Amino acid sequence: MTSEAAAANVGRNSYPAARSTAPPEGSYWDLDLLTPDDVCALLKVKKSWLYDAVENGALEAIRLGKQLRFRPSALIRYLDERVSNGNEGPVQDRDVRSG
Repeated sequence: MTSEAAAANVGRNSYPAARSTAPPEGSYWDLDLLTPDDVCALLKVKKSWLYDAVENGALEAIRLGKQLRFRPSALIRYLDERVSNGNEGPVQDRDVRSG
């Protein structure tokens, strides 16, 4: 799978607009596993960073023998946990209303 195809798969109607962390019911979109090369291309990181993230438990991976594979949902969850608004720490689920 090319990095362009992997990028298309990760963003492809992955989650409902409500930013749920659960995949849509009855869907097999999350079975299209990504290779370390795919993940590095998507996140624009080095393989050494990726392996460190897996080793310290920050990023969920699947071991198939000696090979690592990643679920698109694991990447989305990892990124969502690290989203910040620039002023404070990570953005938590909160009700933001003006007024």
